[in-house]
Amino acid sequence: MTNIYHKKEIPLVFAVDDNYAPFLCVALRSIMDNASTDYYYKVYILNTGLCEDNKKRIVSIAEELSDDLSVDYVDVADRMDAIKDKTALRDYYTNTTYYRIFIPSLFPQYDKILYLDSDLVFLDDISKLYNTDLGDNIFAAIHEEAMSAFDTFGVYSEQFLGVERMRYFNAGLLVINAVEYRKADVENAFINLMTEHKFRVAQDQDYLNVVCKDRITYLDVGWNKTPIPDMVFDDKDVKVIHYKLNFKPWRYKNVRYQEPFWKYAKKTPYYKDLIKMRERYSQAEKDRDFLAFSNLLKMAHEDTHSDYNYLKLIKGSC
Repeated sequence: MTNIYHKKEIPLVFAVDDNYAPFLCVALRSIMDNASTDYYYKVYILNTGLCEDNKKRIVSIAEELSDDLSVDYVDVADRMDAIKDKTALRDYYTNTTYYRIFIPSLFPQYDKILYLDSDLVFLDDISKLYNTDLGDNIFAAIHEEAMSAFDTFGVYSEQFLGVERMRYFNAGLLVINAVEYRKADVENAFINLMTEHKFRVAQDQDYLNVVCKDRITYLDVGWNKTPIPDMVFDDKDVKVIHYKLNFKPWRYKNVRYQEPFWKYAKKTPYYKDLIKMRERYSQAEKDRDFLAFSNLLKMAHEDTHSDYNYLKLIKGSC
């Protein structure tokens, strides 16, 4: 659909595979139900081969939502093939996590772009986020709460990556200053660092934190709130919920902030599928999630105290 109203365009980029298509639809529904009508929203979906059924469902909800929204699919198979020998994956990670590094070179027509994970639900107007003044910083981003909620991760950030735990950002929601990103050649810096050093814990997010350190505009945590149960936070300040780690309402009941997810899920073609997904999630799968998180903490501890500690290695080479 063309921007027939000549409204200012906001480009939104997602990276998905077939497993995450349902959550993308929930995210889109929440975005457009809260979005300002002063803008035209151009959605790009980075993928390496979504099935036709998922493509049709996503397009159908886009057409239903607004005349101010359109969706294009962008195949990044060639880009991923070029770095396939360098990427490493663990647990539930898939190659989609690396798609975001290509965004500024894929879309040279934009100076500013929003990157969004699919497991987000918006409660506020996305144009407020897009209109963040970045100055000459590369990203506007939000503190990764896991780094302050779990001391092992915080120590890892500071003693392995060399990034203060409260300045380590989550890469699942980024306002990208594409001009500065291209100028700093972040894409190649990322690939070069990935070639030289293996970061196992948060992988692409770790690399981005190291490469873009000190060039971040930090936003309020409410713009990327993790449903960690025991963290004190004023719920009226929640603008975006990020259902990451083991806090996923399509797997578990009684997840903090689950109500908005199901509210918007009901308005998508995937609602029944998502209900079934939760009902069929077995105890064995839940035990596997718990074990994966425990192993991640163990991995962070091991890497922090390893002889191959990244921070120690680069300090030793200076």
